[in-house]
Amino acid sequence: MLAYPLYPLGTVLGLPIWVLAAAQAVVGAGIGIWGVMWATSVQTQVPGEMLNRIHACEVAGSVGMYPIGSVPAGPAVGAFGTDQVLLTGVVVSVLTATALLAARPIRTLRRVPDRR
Repeated sequence: MLAYPLYPLGTVLGLPIWVLAAAQAVVGAGIGIWGVMWATSVQTQVPGEMLNRIHACEVAGSVGMYPIGSVPAGPAVGAFGTDQVLLTGVVVSVLTATALLAARPIRTLRRVPDRR
């Protein structure tokens, strides 16, 4: 998650396209690793009989709400400018990742023994 702000920050800084491409590759790798860690955590922490419901809520809350969260982007760019909106996204991304890492239950999450 800490890699996510690299691309918008590079865009604001006007970095060359090859640097932006490299940043996006790092972001993609970071998101890939995060996705595996998230799925593993959910699958090892949630009892099997509840896993389908939890996954449905997760998808509805994250993937399903993504378009709604994107709606204010256009008006925000019109009101504040592209760079300001991108920088705000960078700050929010860093703060979100930092807050998650600061949460002790997340930092100390351990694998649940096999449930058989």
